[in-house]
Order: sequence, then C-alpha cells, then structure tokens
Amino acid sequence: MKRTSYVDSGGNTIDYAFESKKNILRFFFIFGTIIPLILIGFIIYTAVQNSRCNNVYKHIKTATYNYLNETDSLPTIEGENEKISISKLYNNDYLNSADTNNIKCTGNIKATKYKDEYIYTLDLKNCNSCTTSTRYKGWSNELNYYPKSKSNVDVIPYYNYYERQLNTTEWTNYFEPEEISKKTSEYGVKLPEDIDKMPEIPEGSNIADVQIEEEYQYRYKDKSWLWYDITGDYSGYSSERPEGYANRDDDSEIYTKWSKYSQNYPEEKDYRDIISTTGYIFYYEKDGKKVYANHKNYTAAEDIDTEKYDQKEETTAKMYRYRDKVWRWYNGQKREYSRYYSAKPENYNYKDEETETEGDYSSWDFKSKLNSESIGYRTEETRIVTRYRYIYEILSAPVFDTPVSKEEFVNSVNTTVPEFAEQQDFKLEVSYKFRYQKR
Repeated sequence: MKRTSYVDSGGNTIDYAFESKKNILRFFFIFGTIIPLILIGFIIYTAVQNSRCNNVYKHIKTATYNYLNETDSLPTIEGENEKISISKLYNNDYLNSADTNNIKCTGNIKATKYKDEYIYTLDLKNCNSCTTSTRYKGWSNELNYYPKSKSNVDVIPYYNYYERQLNTTEWTNYFEPEEISKKTSEYGVKLPEDIDKMPEIPEGSNIADVQIEEEYQYRYKDKSWLWYDITGDYSGYSSERPEGYANRDDDSEIYTKWSKYSQNYPEEKDYRDIISTTGYIFYYEKDGKKVYANHKNYTAAEDIDTEKYDQKEETTAKMYRYRDKVWRWYNGQKREYSRYYSAKPENYNYKDEETETEGDYSSWDFKSKLNSESIGYRTEETRIVTRYRYIYEILSAPVFDTPVSKEEFVNSVNTTVPEFAEQQDFKLEVSYKFRYQKR
C-alpha cells in the first residue's frame, strides 16, 4: 500500500506516526529525567537538613555536659537525670546562636546517667526545621536495647533491690610497684598482675569494692671515706712514685675505676688487675632490618642494654678491661688513716675526698633513716607499696519479682533513689528500656 504524505504550510512533511508518539515520549522524558532530579534534590536537601540538625543537637549536648559538669550537677546515680532549659545554656555562655543555625532555640534537654555515660533527650522548640515536635512523628515503643544510631533517645529506668550483708577480707601483703598491673580493673583500681595473690571470698558472694592502702617505703645507701689525722706533705693519688716524693703510703691504697672493655690487651703492670670477657656484635630487628649497637663494634654484654639489643651475631672477640692500684706518696711524717667511715671518727679530723666509695642499698623499710646528721653522706630512695582487701557482699533474692518504675520504687521504699543508693544494707539494681523519636 502506498503511504500518503502530508505537508504543512511551510512545505515540510508531517509525520503523523511520530506526532502520535509525542505524549508517550513526553511522559518518558518527565519520568526518566525530571522526577529523578526532583528525587535527587529531595535526598540532598534531606541529607543537608539531617546534617544541620545533628550538628545543632551535638552542640546542645556538649554544652549541657559542660554546664552540668562545671556546676557539679551531673547525675551520679544510675538512672537519675537532670533536666535544664536551653535558655540557661545561652544565658550562661555555654551555647551561642552560631551553634544553632543563627537562632536561639528554646525548650529543654534531659541528661540521664546510663552506666559510664550520659544519654541526652531533647525537647526543642522554636528551632526551625530542627524543632523536635515537627521533625519527628512521635516516640517508638519501649525497647530492651539502646538504639545508638538514633539522634534523640529517651531512657526509662526500672528498679529492683536486694538485702545485702557486707564483709571485708584480710589485707594482702604489700605489692611492689612493678608487681601491679598498668591497666585499671573493673573496680576502678589497678590490681596486682598475679591476681591469685588477692584474697579469696566465700562462694556465692560478690566483690562489691576493692580497698587499697598505700605506704611509703625507704631504703638508703651511704658514702664513706678514709679519714686521716694530719695534713703533711702528701701527693695526689698515683700508681707510680711522682717526682719529688720519697715514700708510698700503703694505708691510703685505693683502686681506680675499671676501664672500658677493649679488644686491645692492656700493658701489664704489677699494680694492675686485668680481666677479660667475650664481646659480641649486638643488634635488634626493626621492620625486618638489623639495628646495631655501638656502631656494629664488638661490645661486652654488661656494657649494653641486652633487653633492647636482644640478638647477636655468631662471631665473637675477646675483650679486656683493667683497674690500677693507686696510693698517696709523702715526705716527712706519715699520716695515720682510719678505716672507711661515713661520719668523722674520733682523732681523725680530715676526710680524704678522693677515697669516696658508696655502699649497696639497705633493705626497704617503712621508716626513713634520713636526718640532719646523715644527709651529708646518705642517699635515700622511696617507693610506694600497695596492699589490698576486698569488700564482698552476700545478697538476698531480689525483692520485686520484676523491676518496677521509679514512681513505684520510691513509693515502696519511701525514700528517694539517691538516698536509697547510699544505704549499705541494700543493693540497688537499675535496668533500662529505651524509646526513640521516629521520623
């Protein structure tokens, strides 16, 4: 069949088949282009609004914590809350209009103590799109879990309690600082690394608290010297006779400090002590590479931190060190030297400073031995030692068959929750349910 063509007034051919499809094409254009753009715009707008409101809520919650903390008003008892007006945060400079989208919101915020944190429940008014009554549809049903992902959560505490008998264990022995863990325990104190050294508690009881008692301990070491009776014509200390001095005072004999270890064997002298040891090339590994001690030279183990440089090459070298005997030399009358004393002994008026030596530390004691007489020669070291004991509780069955609301609880025990929590003969137990505002 021959197709008939039509032209318009301008002489252009009219395709009636195409004209009949224009409405369909227009529909697909709108559906495929304009509506997605509207949806994308709505999503972006919603995301921006959510981000803006969440930022407002964050500022208000932070301001609330700071205000309550600095005014000592933070709840300390599980489940207790403190409610304040938003205007109070503005008026006391904890919040400004820049924090809340350049407007001053009104309403209230409630801070509830929940375990080791606080949950903030907002009731904002006059806050534009962030006003909670218009931004949210309403509250969810009560939940048995904390919906952390929700921006506005309310906490509903429930209460039960037990009759309680408190007892204490005996004190442990004192623990030295290095025997105590660096981590804080669930009881808020640092316990010994070896927990088996803590007291045992009766079966069926619970640890209610840990008491600690800290004491100072002291130990000391003393310097001492040779003392002598007259000054006389004496030289400094020397192994060999210095020029101008005729006699060696054998009573003044002391040793020099040990030299550093070396691979070179020292010259032998009749006044010299020489000892040897095995030297190693020490290193530790970091990121798969060897890090050497002492520029990769042989080193004696006692001259290196072997806990850090905990590996060594197989090759070894013999190493040596030495010390010398030295004396004072004199002309004329010989001094009389005492034995080593820390304080001046009778008849010996002069201290030979170069003979100073220091003893070992004493054992630890709970009393200091440092006083005005000993301070000139005594060095004291202190440490804190700690002992522990448990406070443990024996509990009855729970008083209520199921936890009750705060109102029911207060009516039953005839006192407030904080007052009840302070009573030693009872143990309060708080459980929680939650609800959140739905969008």
